[in-house]
Amino acid sequence: MKPCFSVIIPTYNRARLLEAALASVFAQEEQDFEVLVVDDGSTDDTLETLARYGERVRVLQQRNAGPGAARNLGIQEARGEYVAFLDSDDLWFPWTLATYRQVLQEAPGTTLVLGSSVDFSQPDSLARVTREPLHVLRFADYLASAEDRTPRTACVLAVRTEALRRVGGFTHARISGEDYDLLYRMGTEPGFAWVRAPAVVGYRKHAGSTSTGMESAYRGAVYLLEQELHGRYPGGDARRRERLEMLLYGARHVSLWLLSQRREALALDLYRRALPPHFELPRWRYMLGFLPWTLASAVRQRVLRR
Repeated sequence: MKPCFSVIIPTYNRARLLEAALASVFAQEEQDFEVLVVDDGSTDDTLETLARYGERVRVLQQRNAGPGAARNLGIQEARGEYVAFLDSDDLWFPWTLATYRQVLQEAPGTTLVLGSSVDFSQPDSLARVTREPLHVLRFADYLASAEDRTPRTACVLAVRTEALRRVGGFTHARISGEDYDLLYRMGTEPGFAWVRAPAVVGYRKHAGSTSTGMESAYRGAVYLLEQELHGRYPGGDARRRERLEMLLYGARHVSLWLLSQRREALALDLYRRALPPHFELPRWRYMLGFLPWTLASAVRQRVLRR
């Protein structure tokens, strides 16, 4: 009998963090699951660490190709009715899978479940997170949620396996936003549930490279806009406004962040790319205000450097 969930964890050179992630999986109240860890060409002791779990973990290997390709290998091998994704540096709460299952049992036609997260740097801080009563918003499909401006946490998903395979899984492009690309490509799949409470994942905040993160966010926003431009998202003209509501909201957020980090060239290029579809909505405050904001930012930085 196939399990309800296939838990897919892509990993690359995170053996110690992976152990913590797996511990959070095996501490789940809901036990009807299998675990697949996809090693994306690690050079540390990841494989030796995984060997200690024996048959509790199915280990898949590939040459380093990025998280999208690693998740797709897991999707290909998944036996569960639903796939639940967890990054190897994040943590689940004991109620995570039980929450997903309750959401699915209440509406068996649900294809896509999107959860909410809590940021952390030190795992001990997650002990303060409580299991709040279930609060879930339901939509006919993902695109139908376009007008909701609540920040989306696309790093925590549970998706019907058959639907994932039908849309082709994740892009292999190494960008920030491959999970949003998947959400848009699943935009018309029936049954979207957005879990506002309780939080179901602890999202680990890393120091990382701010410069690298900004460039990845820029590439991701450009990629999403180009996919829409080439008609690669479902729904046709009838659903275009909903797609643009979400895509351009994200592009505005990234361009303003880039501007605040003094990456004017990237911010201006993203603004230029997003301007034509903005005329369809439109968002005049952004469209007319961005160039003066950019000029004011540049002047301010020159003054501060004197």
